[in-house]
Amino acid sequence: MAKKFPIDEFDSAAVHGGRHRARRTAKDRIFEWLRIVIAAALVAGLGYGVLKFVENSNVFDGYLPSSNSSPSASAQSLPEVSVLDGGGAELAAPAGQLLKDAGFNVTGASQLVDADKKPVAIEKTVIVITDELFRADAESIAAKLGSPAVIVSPEFAGPITVVLGADYVLPAE
Repeated sequence: MAKKFPIDEFDSAAVHGGRHRARRTAKDRIFEWLRIVIAAALVAGLGYGVLKFVENSNVFDGYLPSSNSSPSASAQSLPEVSVLDGGGAELAAPAGQLLKDAGFNVTGASQLVDADKKPVAIEKTVIVITDELFRADAESIAAKLGSPAVIVSPEFAGPITVVLGADYVLPAE
């Protein structure tokens, strides 16, 4: 084999560096832009559709409150009511049952005790609310129990706490 070849047209080609690809025309740039816009529209539309599907489906029925359902009278969101006996007559359970029968959300009935778990005696029956928002419910509870005073205090954790005093008498039905 010969080590030297004759000069031909490939030997006289200009040497240039950089990328070796065809130039992009205006038409190529427009098509590339259109592809990007169409892909973005498809992704956005798909995301919107999935979110609407999840919003209208019952996937989260047990976890999210429903805005389009009307609760029945017994399932309305009434504030929690605790009944504490401070009169020593063990009337917390019957008073709690009276309120529960009247449709209130009674969560507990027990003896009023101090930090050392000793019974506390009080003279007058009161209804303690943590915020003025609960005043209407407390007034209706007061009407059922013989009109005790309603006071606002952060002393108890629940929204409404009925503290039965020594003056409380269970109403006759």
